[in-house]
Amino acid sequence: MGAEFLSVRIKCPMSEILDHPHAAHAESIVFPENLPWANNYEGGNLLVAQVSRFDCGGIAVSVCLSHKIGDGCSVINFFNDWASRARDHTTRTLVPSPRFVGDSIFSAQNYDPLIVQQIVSDVNDCVQKRLIFPTAKLDALRAKVAEESGVENPTRAEVVSALIFKCATKAASSTSTSMRTSKLVNFLNVRTMMKPRLPRSAIGNVLSLFSTPEINNINEQDMKLSMLVRNIRKGVEMAYKKDHVQQNELILQGKKLFGNNKDENCSMYICSNLCKYPYYSVDFGWGKPERVSLLNGPFKNIFFLKDYQTGRGVEARVMLHKQHMSAFECDEELLHFIS
Repeated sequence: MGAEFLSVRIKCPMSEILDHPHAAHAESIVFPENLPWANNYEGGNLLVAQVSRFDCGGIAVSVCLSHKIGDGCSVINFFNDWASRARDHTTRTLVPSPRFVGDSIFSAQNYDPLIVQQIVSDVNDCVQKRLIFPTAKLDALRAKVAEESGVENPTRAEVVSALIFKCATKAASSTSTSMRTSKLVNFLNVRTMMKPRLPRSAIGNVLSLFSTPEINNINEQDMKLSMLVRNIRKGVEMAYKKDHVQQNELILQGKKLFGNNKDENCSMYICSNLCKYPYYSVDFGWGKPERVSLLNGPFKNIFFLKDYQTGRGVEARVMLHKQHMSAFECDEELLHFIS
């Protein structure tokens, strides 16, 4: 039950996917429906890799790594090692040496059930949207937030995650009378927070998480973008002061946030920030990728952030319930900052 490798022919030109107005729907043909997610959470292979060849000669390389092995940083490590070997296959000088840390830091057995049960949903009830925050609009948003919040040099991820959280919460509140409060949970890659630091090549779930305080969905002060960014910055600053291994922060926070005693009236949103991860530097010998994508998984109320391929923009993949997404994508504040 290790790695499954698939070689697939897709009978259309790659441009049909790259130029499709609904990117998430078009990209789903690259992996067989639900294959990687079924393996990830219901047993099966720990890794699924697929090479897809298009009629135009284009190639897509897809990977799904089980969280039993590692996190998003582990995936990029795997991609880069694979690509390095492919480029230098005629020599034996390059031998990737991944450092498997696994359960020596955080137990994957404790990690998976806590979080997965909260974010896995019926994919038929949820939809994914791809949003692009171009550099110029993002710089304007950061400047606006810095002036109103007093937060020094707010990051791209802080302002984008706050904006998406605000708009998603508003959308959910507009379609439901039962949801009173919301909170934003952020994943943290703690490799650089540990003492001594772990190298980026470390493979495992080297993660922690923190949550913003609950906000009242109808309280205008709570919903201000400046307040949300301040809460996120405070969460990050507190995270840097903790010993994530000795205190086992991932498990402690996971039980606190995802345990059985959670408030049914509080809706939880989860952000995974992959900005600054070198996905667009992966080169198998054909040059850098035209697009790096995240497949639409069976998730709800979760969004992934990563670098856009040009400039300092951000690409967000947002997964919400269909009904909430309809209101979310019409939010005027959101539309003002996306292309």
